[in-house]
Amino acid sequence: MGAEAADCENFMTLAELWQDWRVSVLLASLCWGVWGVFGKVSVARLGWPTTMVLGWVVGMLAVAPVVARGFHWPGFVASWPAWPYGLGGALGALFLMRALERGPAVAVLPLSELWLVVNTLLAVVVLGEDITWLRGLGLLLVMAGAALLAK
Repeated sequence: MGAEAADCENFMTLAELWQDWRVSVLLASLCWGVWGVFGKVSVARLGWPTTMVLGWVVGMLAVAPVVARGFHWPGFVASWPAWPYGLGGALGALFLMRALERGPAVAVLPLSELWLVVNTLLAVVVLGEDITWLRGLGLLLVMAGAALLAK
């Protein structure tokens, strides 16, 4: 019984898992995988405008109770970084739904992952973060992987 107790100490609690950024990344990837495939199904049946509106409404209704508890209005000027965030996300989703309406999901979705390259380059320019040679290699592999998956 002592060995079992020691083994249990090596596991993270749910609270600890929730604080680990890697868990959030995995959950986001899972959600975005579902989002992409069912986006394709939805645009094929409903068209991209209806998919965008219904998806936004259902999504906001689902997450609003969770995020509303922590919301506070920081003021008009202080809130400016949220504007390109919201606009970039909404326009990106719009263009992705249009692409899914016209192209195969197995090509569209991998190519859409090139946002990782844009995001990384913006992080260097805007946030002053570093790109090591290993991260640079990772970016090249992302681009090569997207190109291979899109064929």
